[in-house]
Amino acid sequence: MKLKYLGTAAAEGIPALFCSCPLCKRARSLGGKDIRSRAQALVGDDLLIDFGPDTYWHMCRYGLDLSKIRSLLITHAHEDHYSPAELDYRRRPFAYLSGDKERDDKDFPTLDVYLSKGSYDYAGVKFHEENYLLSAPLTFHRVWAFRPFTAGKYTVTPLTANHWPDHEALIYLITDGKSTLLYAHDTGLFPQETLDWFKENRPRLDFVSFDCTGMADGHDTGGGRHMNLYRNKITREQLTELGCGTEKTLWCCNHFSHNGKSTHAELVGIMEKEGFLVSYDGMEAEF
Repeated sequence: MKLKYLGTAAAEGIPALFCSCPLCKRARSLGGKDIRSRAQALVGDDLLIDFGPDTYWHMCRYGLDLSKIRSLLITHAHEDHYSPAELDYRRRPFAYLSGDKERDDKDFPTLDVYLSKGSYDYAGVKFHEENYLLSAPLTFHRVWAFRPFTAGKYTVTPLTANHWPDHEALIYLITDGKSTLLYAHDTGLFPQETLDWFKENRPRLDFVSFDCTGMADGHDTGGGRHMNLYRNKITREQLTELGCGTEKTLWCCNHFSHNGKSTHAELVGIMEKEGFLVSYDGMEAEF
């Protein structure tokens, strides 16, 4: 399986839009891996995770052909992860998916969008019910935590996140039958029902992408609905004790806030010693 990080920041990005804090100033000066857009990822070349406000930039920066994407997983409806109005541009006359108007008139392939009812309802009041998206070639699928479904060639299991309980925020376990990815954004320490699922099913994890909004903070500080290095280590230990993590599992920290105060190089210097990879925009991993 191949994972490409398109964006690796929390909601405000790094540098943050209106911010003059020391890290944002350093990021503007350093550029490169210290410029972080809002979190989004691509699995293989056909499964997209989240659809936030930087999707257009990601398409341009990485030369993506989004007309080839057939499946889209939404973790939750916070604006940095789901910008549904942009999906309206997947219809004529804004897009011709085959490149041929006449052919598109007869065969306009759909995009399958998977999200919880809470996420759909939260965005639906403004967008779906006002008919913004109903004419676009989109098929919305409600998913439930702990109920696997098929998205193209992948089997996907949504799991309960500790992030936004009223709107059913999810993390996703994704497998192609050979490799297994756990994409765990946005969430704090896993809720008990999610840990119980891992205990019962014991999937072998090849790659784990952890929320690390608090960056290299080594203490249990900050809000409970995100993680930091301290909580990443706790969760890695929990998954390893359950037999899901092994010596071959790759553990990666992702989804960083400028409030964590560290540059990419500083994060690498701290986290690699703890056995974690540090994501950056454009990073690719195969496992």
